[in-house]
Amino acid sequence: MPDVLLVGDWHLASVTAAGLLRLGYAVHVRPDALDAAADEAFDTFARGERCAGEPEVAQSLTAAHGAGALRPVLNEERTAEVLRKAVLTLVAHDTATAVDGTLTDPRPPTALRELLAHPDRGGPVVALSQLRAGTCDAALSDTGLPADSADLVHLPENLRLGRALSDFLRPARTVVGCNAPELPGPVSELLDLIASVNELRMTLAEAELVKHGTNAYLALCITLANDLGTIAGSLGADPVTVLDGLRADDRVADRAPLRPGEAYAGATLHRDVRALMEQGRPIGRDGLFRAIAHSNAVHALAPLARLDRELEGVGGRTVCLLGLTYKPGVSTLRDSPALRLGRELTTQGASVTAYDPIAEQVDLGEIHRATTLAEAVAAAHCTVLMVEHPAFTEPDLFKGVQPRRPLLMRLTGTERRTRVPTPPGWRSVDPWSG
Repeated sequence: MPDVLLVGDWHLASVTAAGLLRLGYAVHVRPDALDAAADEAFDTFARGERCAGEPEVAQSLTAAHGAGALRPVLNEERTAEVLRKAVLTLVAHDTATAVDGTLTDPRPPTALRELLAHPDRGGPVVALSQLRAGTCDAALSDTGLPADSADLVHLPENLRLGRALSDFLRPARTVVGCNAPELPGPVSELLDLIASVNELRMTLAEAELVKHGTNAYLALCITLANDLGTIAGSLGADPVTVLDGLRADDRVADRAPLRPGEAYAGATLHRDVRALMEQGRPIGRDGLFRAIAHSNAVHALAPLARLDRELEGVGGRTVCLLGLTYKPGVSTLRDSPALRLGRELTTQGASVTAYDPIAEQVDLGEIHRATTLAEAVAAAHCTVLMVEHPAFTEPDLFKGVQPRRPLLMRLTGTERRTRVPTPPGWRSVDPWSG
C-alpha cells in the first residue's frame, strides 16, 4: 500500500482522499493549519464532515480511518517523516476567492513552495488546487528548481458537486501539466489507475490556462443564454425555443450550458473569468472577460428588481427562499446564490425565511431557517424557488401550505423546463421575462 501525503481538509481534499483510498493508497492528511486545532480538524475530516455531502465520500473516509489507511499529520516532525516515504505529495486546498472572483488564498502557492523545498521530500509534488496561470512556474523558480523539473506536476481538478468521487475515479478528461519531458513514475502509476478516457499532456502554464479557459467558456455560454433569453422575452418570444434552435446547430456543443435561467455563481467561474481578465489587461485582451463578468452581474440583479416591483418595495415584506444550497442534491452553502440574495434583501429591510431539508446547519445571520415548508411560507409575500432539490419535485409539495400571498418566483430556469410544479391557485413569475 503506497503512502501519499495530502495537504488540505475541505471538499477537494476529502474527495481526493476518498479516491486515493479506493485506488489502494494509504493517505496521510495534513490539515490546512498545523496549530492547536489540527487534531480536531483531522477528526472532523475523517468523519466526512468536510465533503459537502458528496455521495460515498464520508463512508469511505470513516471506514479507512477505522482500518488505519487514513492517518493524521499534525506537526512538522510527522510531516518530515511522511515525506520521506511518500511516493506522492498532493496539494488539495479549495482555493478561496473574494466575491468578485479575486484570488485571496495564499495557501496553495505557499504549500507548493514549502513542499518543493522540503529537505525530506522524496516523491514529486502534485498540485490539484485551482491555480492562477504562472503559479507553478513561479514555485519552481522560487525554490531553485530548474524550469523543466519533474518535481512538480499539475492535475487541475475537474470535480462536479454531487458526483465528485465518480469524476475523480473515472474522468472523461485528465489535463496533465509538467515541464519535464517524462512524468515521474509515481504520477504515471496514479494516472494508470485512474484510466482517464482522454489524457492530455502539456506544460504547467498550459494546464493552468486550460482550467481558466474551460470555466470562462462555461461562463460565456451561461451569459449568452441569459442575455439572449432575456432579449427573447422582451420581444414576446419563448427563450427556450430560441435556445433550442441555437443548440440544434451542429457547430454548437451538445452539452454547452445554453439554458436561460439564473446567473452563474460559485467561486470557480468567477475566479477564472477574473484571472483571465487580470492576465489579459496588460496586453489589451481583457475586454471579453470583463464583458462576461459585467453581463452576469447585471443578470444577477434582475430577481431583486423584479421582487421590488412585484411587492411594491421589498422593505417591510417577507420573502421565503425555497432551497439554500449551491446546487441541487448537495448540502454545501459555500458560494450560495440564495444566501447572497437573502442578505441583500435583509439589507433593504425585508424579512427573509428559508426552507432547505438537506443544507448544512450553519448560522444564517438574519435569515430565519424554518423546519417545515409550511412554516417558511406562512408569512411570505413571495416564495422564491432557488434550488430544484429532488424533494421539491413532489407533486403534493405545497398541499395544505397557506402563504400570505400565493406568488412563486423561479430562479432555476424557465417555466417550461422546471420540474417543480406551480401550486394550484398560485401565480408563477420569471424574473428575467421583463
